[in-house]
Amino acid sequence: MRGILLTAALTAAWGADGALAAAGAMAPGSTGLVVTQARAGLGGRLYLLDWTGQGRALSEGFAAAADPDVSFDGKRILFAGRRAVGDVWQVYEMNADGSGARQISHGKSGCRQPVYQSRIFSLDIPEPWPQVAFVCSGAVYSSKLDGSDVQRLTYAGPGDAGPAMLPEGRMVYSSGGRLFGINLDGTDYALFAGGLNPRMAAVVGRKIVFVEGAGQLSMVTQERPLHSHVSLTAAADGVFAAPAALGEGSVVVARKGPSGWALWRLDLATKRRSPLFDAPGIDDLQAKVLGPHEEPDGRGSVVDTAEPSGHLYCLNVYTSDRPMPRGSIKKVRVLTGQDAAPVKMGELTVEADGSFHLQLPANTKMKLQTLDAAGRVMRTSGWMWVRNKENRGCIGCHEDPELSPENVEAEAVNRKAVRLGLGDKK
Repeated sequence: MRGILLTAALTAAWGADGALAAAGAMAPGSTGLVVTQARAGLGGRLYLLDWTGQGRALSEGFAAAADPDVSFDGKRILFAGRRAVGDVWQVYEMNADGSGARQISHGKSGCRQPVYQSRIFSLDIPEPWPQVAFVCSGAVYSSKLDGSDVQRLTYAGPGDAGPAMLPEGRMVYSSGGRLFGINLDGTDYALFAGGLNPRMAAVVGRKIVFVEGAGQLSMVTQERPLHSHVSLTAAADGVFAAPAALGEGSVVVARKGPSGWALWRLDLATKRRSPLFDAPGIDDLQAKVLGPHEEPDGRGSVVDTAEPSGHLYCLNVYTSDRPMPRGSIKKVRVLTGQDAAPVKMGELTVEADGSFHLQLPANTKMKLQTLDAAGRVMRTSGWMWVRNKENRGCIGCHEDPELSPENVEAEAVNRKAVRLGLGDKK
């Protein structure tokens, strides 16, 4: 019955004259758009919308399907699905024609928002392998395409969502009202962009487009993500969701209208919007071009899950957006736990040049506080972590991440790291 209702509604769908064909010309070699369609009281499905406005269902046999992502060669589709109404969401992969669906994730609480990662490699493996990333229980995970080697990548959550690949092989995702970047293995976690609760990031060439605020679209460049924010729409332009790349200079995006969510195209240079497709009574969301696109660079990994710890070093706590007199910072305190009830892991003395060097439990949520001679807190960091065998470094304390550090040898890195939370007495 669900399929009959959706099919009947599509007979009244419209595509703006020539708009779909023009969009198709921007994506050579593509078949059309993979779209998540939903109707009140019914499970969503994946639908192939070709560039003439015709289409067909791709997710037959699923009670619900959503969150599509297209492989770099354009031949396969990742998605989240539920075989039966009572099932939890899991990640699946199928061929571009909807055949051969197979389950990848097996998370007990369900998994959503999958994306294809580029290849990851290490000195310990014979050849690189491709991975997928997805969200389970508010954290980002990865696995091989066969579902093996599942690893949790983020630990500062719990609201991590929307992973997306960058051209150089890193990922961005939203957490706590900001965008963060990480490597494919969860190392080198760092702030990527702020704003008014940025989320649903889409990578378009060297630009990152995202939804923020009450549903407006904004953009930053990859070269200067913290200093290049541009608003693409205003509140009066409507509410938008789920942007995705359409060629090198535009996005296909869902816009909420009187009949529900419809597909529109937005030109990033001119900010001009034009309608693409609308099925009255049906929400059209999460459109992705079904065709080949450039694979991001692969990334090496130092993570060794057999190692229980990682290292964290700071070059100079006095390198800061709020400089303090040299010598005023005496110690660094490490906290773990939750915001409402942080637990002290330990403290260490800062070197004369402002540096410090720690060895910490891997995959453990933590934050740092700098202390003066009286033990008063001077600055507090956000939550972070180190992965197994990672050597994670920072320039200073709330420093501008776009600046390069001074070319000096920090005293702390020439000393043995101070071990905290690893069973040693302090």
